[in-house]
Amino acid sequence: MIKETEAGKLMERMYRLFSIRQRTEKEVRQYFKIKNYRLKILAKEQTSNLVIEQVIKKLKQKKLLNDEEFARNWLDCRSKKKGKIAIKIELLRKGIDKKIIDDLLEENPVDEEVAAQHFLEKKKNWKNLPLIEFKKKAYPFLIRRGFRYELVKSVVEKFLQKQ
Repeated sequence: MIKETEAGKLMERMYRLFSIRQRTEKEVRQYFKIKNYRLKILAKEQTSNLVIEQVIKKLKQKKLLNDEEFARNWLDCRSKKKGKIAIKIELLRKGIDKKIIDDLLEENPVDEEVAAQHFLEKKKNWKNLPLIEFKKKAYPFLIRRGFRYELVKSVVEKFLQKQ
C-alpha cells in the first residue's frame, strides 16, 4: 500500500513534467536518479527502483512515454531549424535508439537545402560583405547547425549566384 501511494505521488509529478513537454524514457530515469540523489543528500528515504519501474510501466501503458513518438515530434519541430546531423545528435543525447532515429530519418526526409537557404537569407547584414568574408561566416554558421559540408557548399554557391 505504501508503494502504491508513493507511485501515485510520482505519477502526479510525471503528469506535471509531461505537461511541459513530452519526455523520453532516459530523461524520466535521469529525473528519478537526480531526485534520489537529492533525497540522499537530505538524508531522506529514496524512491525504490521497484516503484520507479512501476511508474515507468504505467507511463508506457498510458502512452505518455513513447520514445518513437517523441523522436517523430522532435524531428517535426527541429527539422526547420537544424540539419540531419544536429537532429540525430540531439535525439541520441535524449536516449533514443539509433535504429529508431535512422528509420525515422529515412521515412521522413528533411529538406535541408530549403532550411539552409532560409538561414542564409536571414543574415541580411552579410550580403554586403566581400565574397571571402561571406564564405568565412556562412560555412561555419551552417555547419554548426548540423548541415553536411557538401550541402553547405552548394547552398552557399547558389546563394552567391542569386546575388
